Amino acid sequence: MAYSKKKLTLEEHAKFDFLDAQAKFELQLFKDRERWIKESKMSAYFQSTRIKAAFARQLVLWEHRDLGQSVQMIATALEIPRETVSRIVSECHATEYIYRNPHKGYQRYWLPSDKLVNSMAEYAEYIAQTWLDSGYYDMSSIYPELLKYQRMKYKGDVTSHCEDTQQTLHLLQKRKT
Repeated sequence: MAYSKKKLTLEEHAKFDFLDAQAKFELQLFKDRERWIKESKMSAYFQSTRIKAAFARQLVLWEHRDLGQSVQMIATALEIPRETVSRIVSECHATEYIYRNPHKGYQRYWLPSDKLVNSMAEYAEYIAQTWLDSGYYDMSSIYPELLKYQRMKYKGDVTSHCEDTQQTLHLLQKRKT
């Protein structure tokens, strides 16, 4: 179905503006990732599959940084086979992207190296900065806010302007009597 911008509702305009912004943003990410893969062995490794990218993100989660995570914990969290996680752990340990927890009772737990944590933190900053600097955020921010408002309205957390006005008038009338 072809869409004419002249016939779209405000909600449809917001949705398609967001779609356009997201597509442009993800295309920029694709180009940057391709460059990073050429420049960095770590990026090349973790960007080579979606599972490896998810593995890196799972390892750097704040709630696991003190003790780390076992192979089984990672496999369960990512919903992937334990054997796959075990292979990735072996590869990452060999390249020093992760290390074994040295504390007694936790030697089967794996922790991210400072290099991995710092790289992921730089990536998070890149994502936020690129999104803000691109102008896509300003162009498309109304759609997520609209969805949030609709969700709140559906759950009954928000009253409409008319309902709010009626409630205010009712309260004012009570005060007069």
